[in-house]
Amino acid sequence: MLKNLTLSNLERYQLPYIKQNDRINFAPHIIESIDAIMVGSETQYIKGEHFGYLVNRIVKEFVRDPRSKDNSFNSVNFNVAKLARLANCANKISALLPSTDPIAVAGDLNYVISAIYWGISGDAKDVLPASYGVRSYLKGILNKVYDTIETLSNGSQRDATMSFRRCLVAKGVVSDIIDECYSVKTRVYEDEKIAENQTIWKDGCLLLPE
Repeated sequence: MLKNLTLSNLERYQLPYIKQNDRINFAPHIIESIDAIMVGSETQYIKGEHFGYLVNRIVKEFVRDPRSKDNSFNSVNFNVAKLARLANCANKISALLPSTDPIAVAGDLNYVISAIYWGISGDAKDVLPASYGVRSYLKGILNKVYDTIETLSNGSQRDATMSFRRCLVAKGVVSDIIDECYSVKTRVYEDEKIAENQTIWKDGCLLLPE
């Protein structure tokens, strides 16, 4: 269990789109998800794949994709107990995201994924700040989830229309999550590195040690 990762810690996060009172129901599942992903001796690659599996399952449930429980992100190779824990987290989060009106809960979907994403990138207490390589890997994972969101409906025209709409909302949300994390978190990281190592070019020359 990550030390000191409690509900009160979430109050300091300025995460997007939803009011603080509306975050309360998600908080224990966010904490549990971060703990499930980050605690253990797995490599950074596997921790990222744990994140990918969790997000993929949440998004697929949101769009009512019948493949939501299928293996993804190498989950066929996950530790059985870890896989069950991640699936349970995804199920509990999905239950709080009814997709009868996807526009109405788009902010909730953004919030819960962003909270986990930022948490495992270093915002959660006792989680080390992610390196640029890890940030790139996690961004790639979210892009992979984005690429697999598609309309799947064998029902009526109304069902097909709603499936199409849910997919559009989900794609917009995942795209915004990627952009927001870059703008608010990774951009700050890059500015720190520029201050530390300077930029790439100066006065027509590559900046290199003198």
